Amino acid sequence: MKKGLLLWLFVAMSVLHTFAQTRTITGKVTDTKDGSPLPGVSVIVKGTTKGTVTGADGSYAIEAAAKDALLFSFIGYVNQEKAVGGATNISVALGTDNKQLNEVVVTALGVSKEKKSLGYSVQKIGSDELINSNEHNVIQALASKAAGVQVIGSGGTPGASTKIIIRGNSTFNLDNQPLIVIDGVPMDNSTNSTAARNYPYNSNLQGVNNSNRALDINPDDIASVTVLKGPAAAALYGANAASGAIIYTTKRGRSGATRVTYSFNAGFDKVSKLPEEQKIYSQGPVGATPVYDPGGTGNSSPYSWGPAVSSVSGAKIYNNTDEFFKTATNFTHDLSVIGGNENTSFRLSLNRVDQNGIVPTTDLQRTTFRINADSKISERLTMGVSASYVLTEGTKAQNGSNTTGVMLPLMRAPISWNLADYKNADGSSKNYYNAYDNPYWSLYNNPYKDKTDRFYGNVNTTFKILDWLSLTNRKGVDMYTQFSKQIFAIGSNAVSDYLGQIEENTFTSRDLYSDLILSGHKTFADKLDVTANLGGNIFQQQGQNDYAKGTQLSIPNYYNLNNASTLYADNSTTIKRTSALYYDLEFGYRNQFFLTTTGRNEWSSTFGQSKNNFFYPSVSGSWVFSEIVPANNVITYGKVRAAIAAGGKSPSVYSTNTVYTTPSFADGFTDGNSFPFKGQNGMSLSNTLGNKGLKPERSVEKELGLDFKLFSRVNVELTYYNKTSSDILVYRPIAGSSGFQYILDNAGKMQNKGIEVLASADVLKLKDFTWNVQVNFARNKNTVLALAEGVTENSVESAFASIGSYAIVGQPYGALYGSKWARNDAGQVVINATTGLPTIAAASGNLGNPFPDWTGGARTTFTYKNFTLSALLDVRHGGKIWNGTYARMNNLGRTKESADRERTYVVPGVVLGADGKYTENTKTVTAQQYYRIYKGDAAGSAVENSVENGSWVRLRELNLGYKYSFAKSSPVKSVELSLTGRNLWLHTKYKGVDPETSLTGAGSNLTGFDYFNNPGTKTYAVGVRVGF
Repeated sequence: MKKGLLLWLFVAMSVLHTFAQTRTITGKVTDTKDGSPLPGVSVIVKGTTKGTVTGADGSYAIEAAAKDALLFSFIGYVNQEKAVGGATNISVALGTDNKQLNEVVVTALGVSKEKKSLGYSVQKIGSDELINSNEHNVIQALASKAAGVQVIGSGGTPGASTKIIIRGNSTFNLDNQPLIVIDGVPMDNSTNSTAARNYPYNSNLQGVNNSNRALDINPDDIASVTVLKGPAAAALYGANAASGAIIYTTKRGRSGATRVTYSFNAGFDKVSKLPEEQKIYSQGPVGATPVYDPGGTGNSSPYSWGPAVSSVSGAKIYNNTDEFFKTATNFTHDLSVIGGNENTSFRLSLNRVDQNGIVPTTDLQRTTFRINADSKISERLTMGVSASYVLTEGTKAQNGSNTTGVMLPLMRAPISWNLADYKNADGSSKNYYNAYDNPYWSLYNNPYKDKTDRFYGNVNTTFKILDWLSLTNRKGVDMYTQFSKQIFAIGSNAVSDYLGQIEENTFTSRDLYSDLILSGHKTFADKLDVTANLGGNIFQQQGQNDYAKGTQLSIPNYYNLNNASTLYADNSTTIKRTSALYYDLEFGYRNQFFLTTTGRNEWSSTFGQSKNNFFYPSVSGSWVFSEIVPANNVITYGKVRAAIAAGGKSPSVYSTNTVYTTPSFADGFTDGNSFPFKGQNGMSLSNTLGNKGLKPERSVEKELGLDFKLFSRVNVELTYYNKTSSDILVYRPIAGSSGFQYILDNAGKMQNKGIEVLASADVLKLKDFTWNVQVNFARNKNTVLALAEGVTENSVESAFASIGSYAIVGQPYGALYGSKWARNDAGQVVINATTGLPTIAAASGNLGNPFPDWTGGARTTFTYKNFTLSALLDVRHGGKIWNGTYARMNNLGRTKESADRERTYVVPGVVLGADGKYTENTKTVTAQQYYRIYKGDAAGSAVENSVENGSWVRLRELNLGYKYSFAKSSPVKSVELSLTGRNLWLHTKYKGVDPETSLTGAGSNLTGFDYFNNPGTKTYAVGVRVGF
């Protein structure tokens, strides 16, 4: 008996030891319907934070003890729980959940909610979609991936800014871009340009393609993106998010063995598209008889109306444009380490980007270090920390209306001149026309360099007061210093006296953010779920801009302000504070009916003194009607939703004050005169009277939607929205007897309404092969409803004398307005009977809407075993672009079509006869008259003929990937190989550069301007990712 008892004790102890000891559990998760593997399934040790996800082949590995149970969950599938016991391999098959779609999305304030409970439209974009785009800018990486989201790049040079607009424009003069949020904390996405305070023009029309500061985010650090499209989704952020919000959630650590991942990507960029050039005729002035101009003299002209190069002795044809742009390289290294135990997890990452541009000398370098850590300090207290340090620096090229730029002297260059021979014996610029810097010489002698040091992060602390009640404090900081230096060498045309110039600019920004949120969740009678969040927020934004300029340099190639004979400096400081109280209250009944109401009362230092706080409410609801539909294989999920919400935009800092400014006087061509003038400083009151009664601009949006799933394979989301923005700030004219010209007033009104469609389908789903298709479509109609009394038009920003962008009642915001041809009542162009050329209309007119009629995207993805092939098609229909580049090239005789010059032309139109009747025009004009005046921008031309349709269809992305998983005992866990193409194919009728272009970039509300913009790129890339 004693022996038996001892044996029993030995067995019991062994069993207990076995149950206490963890071991590696492996297995595979498949679909019950067809046995195909399910990647991305969450596998968690029940009751702990220890977890993993299945790989592309459905396999997983996790550490667990015999006493544990594994919980398997996946969106749209029924959860399963399996006891570990003595097993070392646990494979499960998950079945489709025909009643629920428990996808979780991150909403305002970083609160995670089930998507089925939301009464408004949100869209989630995964990490792989950002990384596979091969874009370094996380804003540009969103292109064509979300319905109702328009992404506008400014050019293909490294670090060039990208603008993003959600559901149209909602303000005339403030920022129309959404709020950027990282892990619940707003992030500065400014685009800072270098310009003196006394510069009299719009600095965005020339200079360089500056960076928007979202460039500082490493795409490899992002786990998911949630696009909150309207005030209903973003109401809790108040006046900062009336244009929506983009929520970036970063990757975090997880418990288990430490994992190391290294990835390397090599990309090769080429010019995507350029205007077609004639390669027959030489440099020569305008005239009846072609005359050869050898170029480079004081009397040389920039025209290419000379004789054929083949007819000129000693002349040669140079392919200047083809030889100028190079194949650029960009290399990205990313190293991440994740790990942790049951109480603490962490993720460290180090990322390095080295990019050279297609334009010689341009480049970008970015180094990012990030740490995320989460710790369960006690049963009731948890803490999370996120911190990033980023160093971004680069060299940029001049752009736009700029005689020292790249595209202006390059695209105007005659084919008989060799641009590569760019300097004279004394080192000065050697060019075909002395008023332009040679683009090579300018790149090497007029560099623009910038450097940004940035730190951003947050600390989250959550204390569990009761099982159903918790208190969270989130503190965030975002601070950076951006230093830029622009050099113009002695002899450059950038400076009127040719004596050189140095500009140094330092932007300093510091944002402090804090939330305190009391959260509770209770279930009553197993039917009613109530979730409440009550919180307060403090947000301070502080910035400083220090600018210094030195002119008339004494010593060549010595670029220090001490070398300047004349010095100028200016400084500005801004500070804005907001505070708010808010609530978010959600009711759910029987997991079928959901009602949510939110409210935010906000105080802001930028509001007028008469009322300094405003309330932003929202109400939304959804009904999951599939809960009452009898079980079937057709409608497997269905939801209707509705929402109404109010959002706002606060006035710019100090808009309520009447301030002193530096007066300036200019002629439209030179920099003009300003103070200090001849050693004397001067200030005057602004021509705008301050308004102490300013209120925030207010947007009220109504939204209706229908979501459904058919046959467990087809998902569709339909949304209709109608947003009216009122109290829009407008500069209203006032009587001159007041001493002022304008007062800023809440007087404007604008409407956006449209539809959005999201659809996806598993077309085929076999054991080793799947085919998935995703489609998005959006159509937005924008109309300006009202301006201030006495105001017929509101200029978006100052642009060009011949064309501008305006807000005009009854027209879409930003409509292009400029000179037009005169027309008769039948709409026919009226021709001057004497000259044979069109007549210019007495008044300027609407030349078109620069924003598209509709946009769409379509992604198709094939997987076969470990291979994945994906293609993303991007469609933009409509949207006008002023092709000022092509008009000037026609004027100069540089376009391919202008090579057809050995004949006369008849301009289509009608002539008014003596009898008062119109007859078809038959008067001929010379090729020079036709291309310079009718098709170009010479004197007597109308800008109408240079406004083109910017529609496109492009292959935005093409990806081929392969993943190989090694044996569990191998130190190398997996290897992924990828081939990526971006913008490999483009179909458009636009005659300029890639129509995805913006002269003024993300720091401007102007859209649809192309005046010697830097060209876009197409990319070929190869990548490898190794997991250890």
